[in-house]
Amino acid sequence: MSKKNNSDRLDFAVIGHQDSWLNIKAFINGMRSISVGELSMEHIKDTFCYIPPRSVFKMKVRSKKGDTIHGVYIETFLDPEKLGPQYIRGNIKKVNEAIAVAQKLNAKIIALGGFTSIVLEGNLNPFNTTETKITTGNSLTSAFIIKGLENASKELNIDIKASQLLIIGATGDIGRACTNYFKGKVKGLLLCARNKKRLELFSKEISKEGIAVKYSTDLNHLIPEADIIISVASSKEIVIENHKKSVLICDAGYPKNLEQKIDVKAGVSLFHGGMGQIEEGYDFHPDYTKYFYKYPAPHIGHGCVLEAIVLAFENIFKNYSIGKGNITTDKIDQIYAMSVKHGIELAPFYNSQGLWGRNQKNIVL
Repeated sequence: MSKKNNSDRLDFAVIGHQDSWLNIKAFINGMRSISVGELSMEHIKDTFCYIPPRSVFKMKVRSKKGDTIHGVYIETFLDPEKLGPQYIRGNIKKVNEAIAVAQKLNAKIIALGGFTSIVLEGNLNPFNTTETKITTGNSLTSAFIIKGLENASKELNIDIKASQLLIIGATGDIGRACTNYFKGKVKGLLLCARNKKRLELFSKEISKEGIAVKYSTDLNHLIPEADIIISVASSKEIVIENHKKSVLICDAGYPKNLEQKIDVKAGVSLFHGGMGQIEEGYDFHPDYTKYFYKYPAPHIGHGCVLEAIVLAFENIFKNYSIGKGNITTDKIDQIYAMSVKHGIELAPFYNSQGLWGRNQKNIVL
């Protein structure tokens, strides 16, 4: 049953951006007519960031319970090389413009995908009273990271309770959620973040609960002790060096590029975390998936996007995952249960080399 029969409003909107110029070139040329020819990378770089946010394609998503919901993807046209703090004002402006597009389209809830949720972290008050609600999607993303790590540990016969867990980006919203979930479930926590003051305060909070925790802004001080690593930081400068030979790594940052930054690859098990898979599938119109879909299994999506879809299926239209530090273990369990109910499950394990895990060839780096 389609929910569009009862309303002319869109169920959801996804606001996103591309993570590399190679993806942008494929995406832009894919949208152009064959008759007009391809644009060069140089031409695309000269014009791309001047394009205002706009709707690019419509989306139709199906639940295993029989419902169908409708949404739209809005591209922000952010420069993938200008996502740092020095560009924050311009990026916030573009994301706000994209939100305005979603509001004009009467979307009931907006998913802030990728970096768009980071630039608006803590700046959502203006949207509290609007009809269109917003979610960063961080609750379901956290759930997929956690469930993925638990399942991967079982696959590889890793005892989580006896493991030292390193969380890179520990003071961010997702990093905090993962830290709070795993505290008391692992041998010890190793916390890393760029802001020394916030990291120290958060680590001391955890330590007061009797949890073994070590923290540092220098990643190299922590990596040698880690049995398991979760990376949820957005920095492209992260390098994994001097790690244990059989370390398990969940790359849940954006973009997912840790595989190119590991010094000794033999024996490392790495998977792209925070991802889910829609059992009943989805349709895009126009369908540009062949130009940008790069996953080794069908109907995979980011948790930040899938959270808005789950909420739309549930008719929960409110600001769900916003701010920082508000994701509780109960909230993680709640959104994950709702997700599974609609057939949106944890994505199969994969990295840049393909699928791995049960019923797949175990691909390690």
